[in-house]
Amino acid sequence: MFLCLFLMFFFFKTPTLALSDFTINENIEYLLNLSGQATVTHQIDITNNFSQIYPKEYQIQIQGLPLSDLNATDDGGNILTNFLSQNDSSQIKLKFNQPKVGKNQTTTFKLIYRVPELAKHKGKTWEISLPQLTDSALNNTQITLKTPSDFGTLSFASVPVKFQEGLNQNTVSLQNNSHSKILIILGNYQLFDFKLNYSLKNNTSSTITSEIAIIPDTYSQSVYYQSISPSPLGIRVDPDGNWLASYELKSGEELNIIADGQVKTGLHLPVETTNLEKYLSDQTFWPVSDPQIQDISRNLNSSRAIYNYVVDTLNYNYDRLNSSGRLGALAAINDPNNSLCTEFTDLFVTLARAKNIPAREIEGFAYSNNPKIKPISLQNDVLHAWPEYYDSTSKTWKAVDPTWEKTTNGIDYFSDLDLNHITFVTHGLDSQNPLPPGSYRNEFSEKSIAISFATEEIKTVTALPLIAFKNDRLLLQNYTPNSQKNLLLSSTNLSLNQTIDYILPYSSKEITIPKMSFWKSLSSRHQKITFTLKNTEEQVSVQTINYPPHFINLGISIIIGLIILTTSGIIITSLTHEKNT
Repeated sequence: MFLCLFLMFFFFKTPTLALSDFTINENIEYLLNLSGQATVTHQIDITNNFSQIYPKEYQIQIQGLPLSDLNATDDGGNILTNFLSQNDSSQIKLKFNQPKVGKNQTTTFKLIYRVPELAKHKGKTWEISLPQLTDSALNNTQITLKTPSDFGTLSFASVPVKFQEGLNQNTVSLQNNSHSKILIILGNYQLFDFKLNYSLKNNTSSTITSEIAIIPDTYSQSVYYQSISPSPLGIRVDPDGNWLASYELKSGEELNIIADGQVKTGLHLPVETTNLEKYLSDQTFWPVSDPQIQDISRNLNSSRAIYNYVVDTLNYNYDRLNSSGRLGALAAINDPNNSLCTEFTDLFVTLARAKNIPAREIEGFAYSNNPKIKPISLQNDVLHAWPEYYDSTSKTWKAVDPTWEKTTNGIDYFSDLDLNHITFVTHGLDSQNPLPPGSYRNEFSEKSIAISFATEEIKTVTALPLIAFKNDRLLLQNYTPNSQKNLLLSSTNLSLNQTIDYILPYSSKEITIPKMSFWKSLSSRHQKITFTLKNTEEQVSVQTINYPPHFINLGISIIIGLIILTTSGIIITSLTHEKNT
């Protein structure tokens, strides 16, 4: 829940004093320790705009911050007359010792207090919610956060900030002259443990192959599977980048599948996207060519304008929170007070496509510590949806969350997304498929997803692919539940030095290798070829396998030799026979 700061001013010279009679500035410094406790130095300057008007007393009400150890002083010493703190609400009354008199004279005073848990530790990040400026009397607020370097670098800020990294302490500074909510998240990445349950059943009279979507690697996250049980026949990636694991089910067979592991978010990996036109077309729930959509989009000339329109137009209906019905973009426009995250997402994607901005939907998990402010489904396993659009300037996909900007009353989820969003599936070419984890439940409709913050990162030690020859190509077979990335394949025999960027779990990749000359391949030292595989974790696998061309070419040589010998024998015999006759 966001904190609110309310300042109430009582100026005693005349009963008709106005707040415009003063210029009020404040400077707030939060010094945080490793437990998240903050020591706050809060200085306020009140400058008289007229010669005969000056402040004598001051009252502050701070809501949402449990204050302790309050000290209030001006140049003459203590000015605190009353301090009442109850239920995270503090009332502070002050009386100045020596208020400054005269135009442009400034009365300066300082509050020093402690806030026990200003920074909250959530997984691998620290979240800091700062008081929101709600009093129009303040002309300028300068805020400085000094945090231990162990908190990590800046990963999210709901307002523009300046971040400076130090040896033992980092600094976040900002000016807050608006009423924007302030949320700061520090941390280099976020780490989650997950367990996914899938229930499949073949109700047909024949054997079928079914596919399930599992958590994939994307440009913003990497996944590590401890196990996928039972192992799939294979895993393929579809044109949207989804990972689909296939299973064979006999007639009437029921199959329960469990996948568990960790996912790391907050990555900014390069990604190449081609054929962006396919992310501009009409789809179910995205009626891009509809006249009403086209009419609205005419006045929206940027992704930011589309985002603001969606946030301003739609309202979240908490009564539908556990509804599984998806309404789509047109229904969202025609009934704006009946929206869930799917409607916020569908409307953004549709309007973006109508303006020739490639866009798609993400369905996944988003951590929420307060479902009223950041709503998620409490019963359904498909917890949250948000859109992505393709930024032609940076040439990358950018995720935004108009739903949470609306429900948090102003936290900016367009400029950046926090680290607590996990992609389950991407819907670009098809607005409905594949179904995300959580959709493969049994008849009892039990929740099938468990996700929590991880305390320690699992070391990604896994068996490297096995190597085999397949015709004139080399086959790398990955029998593990994890993808193999950035492999270096080398062989002295073949003068081979090649990088393999990616092999999916339980999958294989064929590569072309240099050909050895016919005569060279006949050498006995080329009966077997030694290959070395190395990954970025410095794991090394040395594998020696039979070299098929050696045996094939040797066989050809023997046959040719036999043919030559046989032919020579026949010729010699014929010549001998002719000589004897």
